[in-house]
Amino acid sequence: MMTKQECYKARSRIESLSLLEDNSIAISTKVHGAKIFSLETCATLKNLSIELLGHQTTAVAFSKKSQLLAFANNRTIYIFNTQNKTLLQTIYTNEGTIKLLTFVPDTKYLIAGTNNGRVMQYRYDGRSHLSRLCSYGQTPTKQKLHLKNNYVSAFAFKGELFASSGYGGVITILKMSSYANRHIINSSKVQINALVFLDDGRLVSGDIEGFVQIHSLKKHQATKTIPTPFRNINNIIVMPNSRYLMVSGQSKKLTLIDTVLEKVVSDTYLTFKENILHLALTNDKELLVALENNELQKIQLPTAEHLKTFLFENDLARAYELIERDPMLQGTREHKRVEVMYNKLYTQAVESLINSNTNEARKFMQMFENVPSKQDDISSIFKAFEHYPRFKMLYIEKKHTLAYAIAHNHPALKKTLQYKKMEEAFKEAFTFAQKQILIGREDLARDILTGYATVASKKAIIKLVLNQNKDFIDFLKAIHDKNHLQIDKLLKKNEIFAQIPTFAALKNSTENSLIEIRDNIDAGDTSKALELIKELRSTPSIKEELQELYRDTMLVSKLQAKYEESDFKSCYEIIDNSFTLGNLELSLLLEKHWEKLLNLCEESALKGDIKSIKVILGDLMGVKSRVDKIGDLLRLSFHMKIKGLMSRKNFKSAENIIYSYIDIFGRDSEISTIMSLYEKTLKRRLAFTHNEEVNVSRDDWLNSPLIMS
Repeated sequence: MMTKQECYKARSRIESLSLLEDNSIAISTKVHGAKIFSLETCATLKNLSIELLGHQTTAVAFSKKSQLLAFANNRTIYIFNTQNKTLLQTIYTNEGTIKLLTFVPDTKYLIAGTNNGRVMQYRYDGRSHLSRLCSYGQTPTKQKLHLKNNYVSAFAFKGELFASSGYGGVITILKMSSYANRHIINSSKVQINALVFLDDGRLVSGDIEGFVQIHSLKKHQATKTIPTPFRNINNIIVMPNSRYLMVSGQSKKLTLIDTVLEKVVSDTYLTFKENILHLALTNDKELLVALENNELQKIQLPTAEHLKTFLFENDLARAYELIERDPMLQGTREHKRVEVMYNKLYTQAVESLINSNTNEARKFMQMFENVPSKQDDISSIFKAFEHYPRFKMLYIEKKHTLAYAIAHNHPALKKTLQYKKMEEAFKEAFTFAQKQILIGREDLARDILTGYATVASKKAIIKLVLNQNKDFIDFLKAIHDKNHLQIDKLLKKNEIFAQIPTFAALKNSTENSLIEIRDNIDAGDTSKALELIKELRSTPSIKEELQELYRDTMLVSKLQAKYEESDFKSCYEIIDNSFTLGNLELSLLLEKHWEKLLNLCEESALKGDIKSIKVILGDLMGVKSRVDKIGDLLRLSFHMKIKGLMSRKNFKSAENIIYSYIDIFGRDSEISTIMSLYEKTLKRRLAFTHNEEVNVSRDDWLNSPLIMS
């Protein structure tokens, strides 16, 4: 069912692999340009033989739906139209050699990572550098270390969230539109070459030492570390069954990780003749694999649809073969249907054996004879019924201890009428004994349960009733009253209480209540959320979760109040105080408004129009959680203003604005580049020399009368 197909054999190393939105495949090679293929037929759709794209290229990216190809040769980015191979833009950078490039989905932006540890944002519909998203290889005081081996090594997107990793395995997460919710993770300490968001609250990384880590964006949850069987992890993809991750490294094999069990469940899910370079997963659940021998292979993965086919054909043996080969199919709805059909046949086989019809029983089980996971199961059925005559005799003689012992050793006997009647009798005796204890007749209760006292499977529960009855009664009362402190205390004293059905029901109820609280928070119903939190506040096991939910509830209440007061500055600061408020309808409304303002500000910045940015944002200029984004727009507007004045030969005004910029923002690489261009053009030095250091905090512009007045 898992079929491999060689899709393409390149003439040089495959440097990048991308799946485009029109269901085509794009690759770039070390020496022989780029190609776009049909996913269905693997036929070449376009040959992109571009003179500039080749051995000197340091990074490549394809836009999934804009028909664009971007690549970098050292410090220069070229953007081509893949339809007609037209050069659309050339962008020069002074931030180091570009090693990573990616288009930001559904936007006009391009992100670059350099060997100076800089993550830069550009607009690909113009030549403008917009901002520096983050820098790696810095000390806690933010002074540059001048590292010789600095780097940016991985990018990942999830909606508005953007993650990058750089020097020392540091991960930075932020929202693209506002730079808010900036989150720094330092758990790896070694280079990370693979990043992927598992969902809105979890990020997965893979490092060069072969460890996969699951990072929670919620502070109270610890990072989970999972060792893999290889080093230099270079690809992590989330599978259609999203609890699973597919991982590759410096190896010829693919490994499968279960994020719920937090372990490798298949260390050799697939193997190849050469080491794996790149992976991509299509919407049709086809896996694309680029290998070191320049091959591109396409693999059709098993799916639930295949299980449906086997169910329709009543071929359960092949269904189990597929399930056992592919862990990702386990737990699916189709897998559960296979189990139901198997259990039905198993029960029919037992009924045949009860009626001494062994041949008929074997026919029911015949299709599973070669299914490895069912071998012991099938063998045990027939072995069990070798003891059935004795089991029936013990039941008739009411020798419960021996009868239960045989049934324990041969579980198939538990499906017999005799065993079911034994269980019914025990439940009646147990319930009656419990009632006798409640009215003080412990001697009668003891007599009733004496016949079961030596049954291994009943000892613990009988001991509970006869010897620890007070705790048991107190526990039942605590469950009834939802007294979680008392429940927790008694559970620590008597672990067996956790097996009581009423406790399991309460536990499920608690978990459902937590989900309901979050749903109420997202819906803005803070009163209902607080009511449910109050009901659970004495539950020690969920203390941290409740604290977070309470904190978010208070934030939503505060957000609603500030919105009613039209205090939008405070609204954005509240939204940015928690990752979990993003699903709130009011948050989505405010973010949509922010994006609209941001687009207007960006257009003004590209024109060098500082005043318009101040007018557009108004009071929002001072949103503390978004000062990085606002500051970058202001810096860009200064850059464009200076460049515009220089292009018009108004050098005196340009010089004055350079000095103003340094007073407000300090001297950074961007203004240093402009200063060098100014001095080269006029062949004279500025009064401010390049050796002078002006250390200004990135948000110090908030104290500038020139900006904030």
